Amino acid sequence: MGVNDMGMILQPVGPVEPGWFREPLKSMEYFRKYRIGTPPGIPGQSYNDIGVASVAMAGGDILPALEKGTIDAAEWCCPKPDSVFGFQKVLKHYYLQGLHQVVVNADLYINGDIWNSLTPEQQYAMNVAADASLMRSMGYRIYENGKALKDLVENHGVQLHDTPTDYFSEYMNAARNLLEKNAEENAFFKEVWESQKAFAEIAVPFWAGAQTSNANLGQAYAKSLQK
Repeated sequence: MGVNDMGMILQPVGPVEPGWFREPLKSMEYFRKYRIGTPPGIPGQSYNDIGVASVAMAGGDILPALEKGTIDAAEWCCPKPDSVFGFQKVLKHYYLQGLHQVVVNADLYINGDIWNSLTPEQQYAMNVAADASLMRSMGYRIYENGKALKDLVENHGVQLHDTPTDYFSEYMNAARNLLEKNAEENAFFKEVWESQKAFAEIAVPFWAGAQTSNANLGQAYAKSLQK
């Protein structure tokens, strides 16, 4: 982009859930009955493209809008920040598996001239610190979100549901079409999009297959706790 800086990923968050709803979602047809508060840009437009009424709004406006009925459902992030936000006071049906924001990163950007003025040892130390922040934040969010989810279900009457299976194919196709459209209109967007697709072509078949074992084992363990 011609920007003189050095960027580092520090604290990834996500995947962001589809959100909180007044009633259970049996399929995408039920999803389309709701006006949902979502982020602006590609996520919200993808929802609109599959017939879900997406309403972009600031975080501070979400709970008042739910209470007034301006929107019927909303998302924010994950169990820990959602519980702090207070969604459980308004809505009780909660869905974890979403696609609209699979990861949200907190980044650090350093002026390129400053970065180049550092010694190799200082640069290395910065990279090590960034990697440590990334790994620690991943461990933190897994455990803290787990504790928050347990509290929401056991102490606040929240019902946890699986996202309807037709959500994934519909949203994925809408998002892909929108990304391709943006790539046609913006050269830098196209460069990033093509790089991501090339990476995904190699990485996703392996990673998706490998993670199936973890997901199946995790689901089996979670169900065993309910007996």
